[in-house]
Amino acid sequence: MTEVRTLHSATVGRDYTISIALPVSYSRETSNTYPVVYLLDADLYFGAVVEPTRLLHWEEELPELIIVGIGYGILWDDPDEFQRLRTTDLRPTEIEEGPGSGGVEGFLGFIQDDLFPYIDSNYRTNQAERTITGFSDGGSFALYVLFHSPETFNQYVVVSPYLSWSDYLVLEYEEEFAETYADLPTKLLLAVGALDREFASDLSDLHKRLEGRNYPGLEMDMIVMEEETHLSVFPGAFSRGLRRVFR
Repeated sequence: MTEVRTLHSATVGRDYTISIALPVSYSRETSNTYPVVYLLDADLYFGAVVEPTRLLHWEEELPELIIVGIGYGILWDDPDEFQRLRTTDLRPTEIEEGPGSGGVEGFLGFIQDDLFPYIDSNYRTNQAERTITGFSDGGSFALYVLFHSPETFNQYVVVSPYLSWSDYLVLEYEEEFAETYADLPTKLLLAVGALDREFASDLSDLHKRLEGRNYPGLEMDMIVMEEETHLSVFPGAFSRGLRRVFR
């Protein structure tokens, strides 16, 4: 069962379309609580994540999950406005090549202050098990959260993140985090397509950086998927990523 809600963000000043996919047992096992996977870019990827996730639970490769998709609900009606909103929310700074970007603080505030309380008060969630999944700009946003507010989620599935934005600003975030903290207690799965060569090279460099930090609490893995491009990688990468962090 999937429910769709409109949720207003006072922080950002506009509405979001929130899609909530509930486990098959949700209405039957009325005392159970469930881990929650928060999916960015739900307008694009919600269906591609939800059905494989349910199938993997059927084969006992994943626990039952609540999947919360964050979207705008206007993708095909107004694709230009959809892209503008997406750029605003997911890219950390405004630069000349990306006008309108730089709203990540507000978007993170919406997730923490509006979305989490709404989901936790209306659904039977396990608040100790929150996972974020993001692809491309969404992956970059997930890394922004990881290096600024890592406790927001306890598991991160980051697929083909756009690391070169604003002259590799994410590497500055990583450096600042490493200078301040001695540990990064979380699960992190990085994934990219082998044919997406620039993104694969950049992600490999980030992976090596994080390995070199020797954070005692970081459980990290990286997957390079053969014969996959930037756009083709996401269905399999999300599936494999969730299986890795929930194993």
